[in-house]
Amino acid sequence: MKFTLRSLQAQLALRVAAVFLVATLLGVCAVIYEGTQAAKSLGDDELERRATQIARFVKKAPDGTARLELSPRLESLYNSPSRTRLLVVRKADGTPIAASDAEFAKAVGGWSVTRSQRHPFRLDDFGPTSQDYNGLMVREESVAGPLVITVAVASDAEALAEGLTKAFMADVAWAIPLFAAGMLVVVVLSLRRGLRPVRAVSEKAAAIGPGTTGVRLPTDGMPTELVPLVAAVNGAFDRLEQGFAVHREFTANAAHELRTPLAILTAGLEELTDSPEIEMLRDDAARMNRLVAQLLRVARLDSVSIKVTEKLDLRTATREVVEYLTPWAVAQRRSLGFDAPTAPVRVRGNSHAIADAVRNLVENAVHHTREGTEVSIGVTAEGSVSVADHGPGIEEADRQHIFERFWRGRDVRRPGAGLGLAIVAEIVKAHRAEIHVSDAPGGGAVFVMKFPVEQDGA
Repeated sequence: MKFTLRSLQAQLALRVAAVFLVATLLGVCAVIYEGTQAAKSLGDDELERRATQIARFVKKAPDGTARLELSPRLESLYNSPSRTRLLVVRKADGTPIAASDAEFAKAVGGWSVTRSQRHPFRLDDFGPTSQDYNGLMVREESVAGPLVITVAVASDAEALAEGLTKAFMADVAWAIPLFAAGMLVVVVLSLRRGLRPVRAVSEKAAAIGPGTTGVRLPTDGMPTELVPLVAAVNGAFDRLEQGFAVHREFTANAAHELRTPLAILTAGLEELTDSPEIEMLRDDAARMNRLVAQLLRVARLDSVSIKVTEKLDLRTATREVVEYLTPWAVAQRRSLGFDAPTAPVRVRGNSHAIADAVRNLVENAVHHTREGTEVSIGVTAEGSVSVADHGPGIEEADRQHIFERFWRGRDVRRPGAGLGLAIVAEIVKAHRAEIHVSDAPGGGAVFVMKFPVEQDGA
């Protein structure tokens, strides 16, 4: 199946790829957003744990005052000259207990928080070192009563998040196209496999013609959505087959019914005294007899398959036709020439059908060749039968149509129905032979039928 933008396969593949690409981009954005939020939440949780830890170091003096007694490790962290960690501890009523930095205590001193809340915040370019801080204010219980603890940590979280985002996008930038290409290949292969029954049915439908009207399209393996379409097409084929049968029956019956009155008419004309008018009537009757005979041959070819199992001598079958038609050709002021090898040319087929084909070609050549010229009929040892005339020839554009039923050239004035060459084509097809037409060397046309030769002993 050809992959074009108008094909169902291409449209489905591109739509699936578009949906996948949009879904992937939305997924990446969601991952980045959720990752940023998760990092922020984890940072706040860590600060809350620090605040809870600090609350445990608040002691109550005998006089009832509260003081903060940090461990040496925490003392070094919150009182470091690098100011990486800041701390303010107050009572719930706002009474200060401890602060690692006076400026920080002043900045957050007016903030309050309820028991059920935690208040995250951020300070940008804060303090003498102009650092960015992430902080959290929470209410904690201690031995000295409820406390409000504010902690902050110097952080380059935004830079870190930005770096992580850029690194992630750099990885995703090349991964998404590759993944999308892989998905597109998988989709295309899947579609090809899924549409394989459709291609098989299409090929079978393309082979259906007037001679194979009994063939029907299978529904095995067909996608469910296409089964009604295939059933409808098979129904159309049923109706067409019925129409062809009616047409063939009518043609055969009409031709058969015409034979008797035409025979009586022909016999009656032969009894009349010769005159130009009677001669014209005799010619018309002869043409009608020939047309009726052709219609009967067409009906027979359509309704009964030709048995092509007989082993025959192509040379003898052709010579008999030439001998039979020679008096008629002479009466038409033409002559017939015959050339054949001395040895028999063995082919397998139907002698009557091959004789019909040769007779139609010779009659067609006699009608088209000029008066006083010869129609040359030849047989070769390779199984070819050629018929050449000296008529106007056949144009290249018309050669693909001359074997169609009832087709006649635009400039043809000779009476006829256009059935002779169609009968030849049907007979050639039944014998699995070949036929082609070309220009004759001396002007005119030459038809060549090529039959498969039977080997000796076959």
